[in-house]
Amino acid sequence: MSRQFSIFSFLLILCLPFFVEGSVGVRDIELDRLNGNSSSGDWLECTIEVEVRRDSQDPTRKNPSYVDDLVVKLMLGVEVESESGKTFEFFRSEAALVSLKEGRHYIRFYLPPEIVERDRVRNEVHSFLVQLARSGGPVFETVSRQLERPQVKDSFLKRIEEESPQNDGILLPQFKTPFSDAYSRETPSYRDLDTPVLVP
Repeated sequence: MSRQFSIFSFLLILCLPFFVEGSVGVRDIELDRLNGNSSSGDWLECTIEVEVRRDSQDPTRKNPSYVDDLVVKLMLGVEVESESGKTFEFFRSEAALVSLKEGRHYIRFYLPPEIVERDRVRNEVHSFLVQLARSGGPVFETVSRQLERPQVKDSFLKRIEEESPQNDGILLPQFKTPFSDAYSRETPSYRDLDTPVLVP
């Protein structure tokens, strides 16, 4: 599918500091509502800008200019208006990349139109956590301003663990959506998460 969709008039760019630490990290996160040709409503697009730096000191790299077996994990807390007052819905998803070359890359996740309409999601969410991991474990993490206090972040993670399973499969990585071909020059190759990464 070519990039034939209308961008919703609202665009939120979260003005984050330069979040790269070491050889891989997150530079920026954008939230945007847009409409795909094959759907009747707006999707919420979450774009994570990942920065990879050359690292000749990393023994796990087959090539110093590439990072392999990187997994990008996204967790969202969405504030919802209900008859009983404000409540929250929690979503989580992850995408495994085949290999990322030195430079900037864009990893996208989407909430489908039914959720955007049902929960009245605009172009923002209440809270988020992004984690980059490799086979050895987490290598980078960043959170929204609402989760900067450790106790608040811990509460968020507890609710993600307890409540997001009922929403598993709703927050989708780009390759599982109508936007799989929307950014052909910016979209990296994904690997099957059901296939384990074997570490020599």
